[in-house]
Amino acid sequence: MGVLNGYRSVILLTVLGGFMSANSPKAFTPVVVSPVENRWELTDDEDGIKFYVRWVTLNSLTEVRERKVEILAHTRLDKALGLVTDIDKASLWMSGIKRASLLQRDNSNQWYSHVLYGLPWPFNDREMITLCRMNKRAGQSKITISMESVDHSYPKAKGVERLTNYKASWEIVEINQNLVKMTFIALSGDPPAFPRVIQDPVIKRVFMGNMRCLKELLEKG
Repeated sequence: MGVLNGYRSVILLTVLGGFMSANSPKAFTPVVVSPVENRWELTDDEDGIKFYVRWVTLNSLTEVRERKVEILAHTRLDKALGLVTDIDKASLWMSGIKRASLLQRDNSNQWYSHVLYGLPWPFNDREMITLCRMNKRAGQSKITISMESVDHSYPKAKGVERLTNYKASWEIVEINQNLVKMTFIALSGDPPAFPRVIQDPVIKRVFMGNMRCLKELLEKG
C-alpha cells in the first residue's frame, strides 16, 4: 500500500502522463480519433468541475486513455493564466513535484520548462521537458496553450527517467470579468509502471485532487 500511495507523484502528470492502456508504444504518433472514440464520457461533476475520459488510438497497437477537465472558476482571466503558466507556482497545485524551472524562453508566447517528479524507492525519479506554446491575442477573451514533451539537450540527471510522450492543452475563456472557464486535456504515450487496474484509479484520484486544488487557489482572495 505504501508503494501505491507513493506512486501518486508520477501519476499526477496531470497533469502529466500515465494515461495508458496495457499496450506500450514504441513511439508517440499523432492521435487518431474515430467518431465513436470522439465521445467524451463524463465521470464526475462536482462544484464547478467536470471530469471526462475517452479512449483514443495512437497507432495500430496502442490505445491510451485521454483525460479532460472543465473548470468554472470565479476569478480573473489574468489570474487563471498566471497560475497555469508560472512554473514556479506549479507545486502549489500539482502534487509530487520535486523541482520545477524555466529552461528557456524564446518569446512571450513560447518557452521550455523542466519538471522533476519525485518517486519512492525502488523507482527512479522522472523528469519532463515541455515545450509550451501560447496563443493570446489582444482584445480576445480566449487563450490557448499547447504543451508537448521534447527530448531537449538539457542534460539528464543520473538515475532519472525522462518522459518524452506527453501532450496536453489548456483553453481559458473569460465568461465575464470575474468568471472563467478552463479546459485541460492530456494524454501520455509513456509505458505504464503498473497494470492499468492498479494505476487508473490512482491516476483519477490524483488528477481530480490537483484540479480541485487549482480551483481553490483561483478563487482564493
